[in-house]
Amino acid sequence: VEGLPGDEALAQRGRSGHGLQRPELAVVMAYAKMAIYDELTDAAARALIDDPLLVADLHAAFPAAMQARFAAAIDSHRLRRELIATKLTNEIVNRGGLGLAFELAEELGVGLVDVAAAFVAARALFDFRGLWAAIDAAAVAGTVQLDLHRVGIEVLRTQMADIIRCAPGAAPSSLVDRLQPGLQRLGTSLDSFLRPEPRAQLDRFAARLTTMGALPAVATALVGIEALDGAVAVGLLASDTGNDEAALATAYTMLGEATGLDWAKGAATALNPSDPWERLLKAGLVRDFEALRLDLLRRIAPADGDPVAVTAAWLTSNAAAVARLAGPIDRARASGGVTTPMLAHLAGLARGVLV
Repeated sequence: VEGLPGDEALAQRGRSGHGLQRPELAVVMAYAKMAIYDELTDAAARALIDDPLLVADLHAAFPAAMQARFAAAIDSHRLRRELIATKLTNEIVNRGGLGLAFELAEELGVGLVDVAAAFVAARALFDFRGLWAAIDAAAVAGTVQLDLHRVGIEVLRTQMADIIRCAPGAAPSSLVDRLQPGLQRLGTSLDSFLRPEPRAQLDRFAARLTTMGALPAVATALVGIEALDGAVAVGLLASDTGNDEAALATAYTMLGEATGLDWAKGAATALNPSDPWERLLKAGLVRDFEALRLDLLRRIAPADGDPVAVTAAWLTSNAAAVARLAGPIDRARASGGVTTPMLAHLAGLARGVLV
């Protein structure tokens, strides 16, 4: 009906390194937006659409002069929910790309409403609007802007996935209220808890941005968000236990360094899947390497105690078990080639040692 190519034609394009043409992309984009909009206007999404964080999206549907003069009327507009759903749908697809919402829903086994809620929370927690505006305003070539937006989608996906995994069903506004102060404190104390492996990964990430031609302000913003990978889970654990975020982050990175899980998670994240099934396996590996460390930290970290001291003691008393995991990870790291089966084996080994 829409004139899209069939499976055989698409396969041929893929083998020759080509994808959809612009008119075809426009059709797919329209269907992507319709699918998300239909979910957001369903009764099940009412709590999300009524979240206070989306009031700004509602007002953005009107000219600035109307926002200033008729704010109360806009708030009570009879199409309030439909307008919010339209604005949110457009931003998810325009900023996240055609596949982001659908891939995360498939990878994590959740609905599009859950993905949209994570988008709203991540957008506020990590100031993605500021990042997008900075990229759009950067005095660089259009191709560089597009490359930077692609990197922005990568870091957005990471934070959204963490929110979906760690805070399922949480209202975006309550999650932001709960996490934002702690994330800001973590962002200013990174040097106190980053270990060599995550620091090296960040250095490579920053070098990649420099090679792309990113201006310093944009590069700093992207590196800052990437550096807070795992911060959502740490912040939630700090909120639950009453521990200091920086101390928990230090314990988190200690476990990652001693067991090799820092490297394993980074290696899984860097995989380039060749088909949808491998993409799902990659997402599962990243999730497993993260969850195993966080579950262990949650079990051993005392409420209102010293998570660093407790973690150090746990590593000492479980040195043999840690070595059974760290040894194979070290061998994999030294092999010079990372494969999906290799990491799948290491994930299974980690479950046997740490659970």
